[in-house]
Amino acid sequence: MNKTYKIFGSALMLLGLTLGSCSPESFEGADPNGLPDAAAYEEFVHVTVNQETNYAVFSFDEQPGVTPVWIIDGTKYSTATVDSQFYRKAGDYTVALQIRNRNGMSDGQITRTFHIDKTRISGFGGFKEDSEFNMWRKANIGDPSFYYAPGWAQAADPTCVKNGYDYSITLPSATSERWQAQMFLETDMSTSADKTYDFSVILTSSTDHPAVMVKLVDASDDNVFYFAEEVELKAGEPKCFWKSDMAGLDISKLKLVFDFGGNAANTSINIESLVLKDHANDDGTVLPEVDTDDTVYDYDAETNLWKPVDDNGAFTTEFYYAPGWSQIADPAFTASNGTYTVVLPEATFEQWQAQVKLHTDIPAEAGVKYDFCCTLHASAATKGVTVKLTDSASDDNYLFMKKVDLDADADYTLKVPASVMATGAADKLTLVVDYGGNPAGLTASISKIVLQKTIE
Repeated sequence: MNKTYKIFGSALMLLGLTLGSCSPESFEGADPNGLPDAAAYEEFVHVTVNQETNYAVFSFDEQPGVTPVWIIDGTKYSTATVDSQFYRKAGDYTVALQIRNRNGMSDGQITRTFHIDKTRISGFGGFKEDSEFNMWRKANIGDPSFYYAPGWAQAADPTCVKNGYDYSITLPSATSERWQAQMFLETDMSTSADKTYDFSVILTSSTDHPAVMVKLVDASDDNVFYFAEEVELKAGEPKCFWKSDMAGLDISKLKLVFDFGGNAANTSINIESLVLKDHANDDGTVLPEVDTDDTVYDYDAETNLWKPVDDNGAFTTEFYYAPGWSQIADPAFTASNGTYTVVLPEATFEQWQAQVKLHTDIPAEAGVKYDFCCTLHASAATKGVTVKLTDSASDDNYLFMKKVDLDADADYTLKVPASVMATGAADKLTLVVDYGGNPAGLTASISKIVLQKTIE
């Protein structure tokens, strides 16, 4: 993120000639021995940064017979005694200054380095990264590791530059599928089931990227996770991915995974402002109102690919019900008029211990976006219910994987717009709903399922 500026003589000579034509002074010729010494003007140069607006202000105390020439961002030239520049992204920057008099431009230059604390984005910028509550700043974070395999042929790791707690990686070759460009950050951070947590990170890509995967998992078991969700990035536009009040999990060491599979060639991605904190610790962040999904989900529409499953009973079931990881008899299950109901007599204590699978013959095309919606209901409060629509032949190839908290005797409408299969087409889809962590005697239902191709 650091910037170094090189001043080209021809450009400055041209600038000097142009500026000279505006001078009211007249003289017979330039004296090469009378060029100003930039070092003599050090004390008159000032740079201040407004960290609330991300504007840097460059000022020069007026001195007789000389004019400042600012070189800003290596391309912008200014002779104003006071000028300013907006910097969107956090990082260290340098401004250069040369001094001009009637004889020409100084041989030397003055440089000032300054720091921008926080990236400014349109919308919510995440939790406060420099807060005393940010667990990420107190943890031991291992060096990033990678699985970079364009076309599934593993290549050399992408270039990665670490700047404090931020990262900038460059992916020279394009990848076409999910999981072909993974980055792993292993930590010694632990979380517990008796707390809830907040997370945020800011991502910026140099190219459009339709679906960067962000996944926070147990370092010893990728199937135990807080979230696994996609983020769409527009070229040059920082975007904040965030979660608030997530139900805690008993994890001794966390791992943060990014997957850039589907990237264009020569893509650079910045990862910054990482925060993980206990939700009970208020860092002063004001959360935005969550954007509503305005996708139309019509259960009875001909476009609903799931409706024939309900109408024709075109599904089979599979269960994995294993309190304490010891599998017991399948739970009672009924299906009627598009509502699937399961009764779980015994409590479970971890994710994936109470899985209900609905196998269908619905295919999914590669590269095609799909919308999904369903209504979840539970007779008692159940945290961390996982919903996953996946390829029946591969758990790694899925449209989405979401975790939600259900209140007692209340409907929860899950909406997942515009998802794409992770690694390609699927001949048949399976809907997996896991109630792992359920209380004893739970009755839960899934209804009003809509699966449709996204209209764009």
